[in-house]
Amino acid sequence: MVEEIEEEKKAKAFDVEAWFKQNQKTVLGGLLVLVLGLGVYLYTREDGEDTEEIAAAESLFMAEHYFGQDSLEIALKGRPGDFEGFESIASSQSGTDAGNVANLYAGICHLNLGNFEQSISFFENYKGDDQILSSMAIGCQGDAQWELGKAEAAADLYLKAARNSNNRFTSPMYLEKAALVYELELNNTEKAIDLYSEIRDDYFSSFQGSNSEKQLLRLTAAQ
Repeated sequence: MVEEIEEEKKAKAFDVEAWFKQNQKTVLGGLLVLVLGLGVYLYTREDGEDTEEIAAAESLFMAEHYFGQDSLEIALKGRPGDFEGFESIASSQSGTDAGNVANLYAGICHLNLGNFEQSISFFENYKGDDQILSSMAIGCQGDAQWELGKAEAAADLYLKAARNSNNRFTSPMYLEKAALVYELELNNTEKAIDLYSEIRDDYFSSFQGSNSEKQLLRLTAAQ
């Protein structure tokens, strides 16, 4: 009976993780297209006299299009003679706004393609000061580390991402993922309870906030 309860507990907890993994590119990619697409537009308006940077911005638009179509390899590599992909833009435009956002896109592409070590390198190269995007760059490193079987490193990165910016999108999302790692991988139910309590108390209006109460009831009932 105890074993059955434990299995049920893990199955219910894993539902959240499974949902996020299934929809990760949509969740992160949708935010990127909105935020970065606007950024590229403003970028071309402000720096429109630099033809090289204009070409990079135009390539970003094309790569974004293929990213949105789930053609991640094309988005990464581009098409010779047509447009640069995220990898090339990150390299050729290093130190510019276009190169910086290309690092983030390239990291997400590699993450979804299962190239976890490569994704970490691109996320680490992202140097933006936008609070949400910088939090995502940290949190996505946590996703890669979890996939690589490095649960402690993943939990640390999720917490770092959650504390990087106090907002209702990334903070509860990464607190929840940290809670999952502590419960499912590190067998630290108390820490998971603390994190779900933080989500409930500080981010109840978020998607994760409505789920946190259910997770707390489940975890405390099983103790």
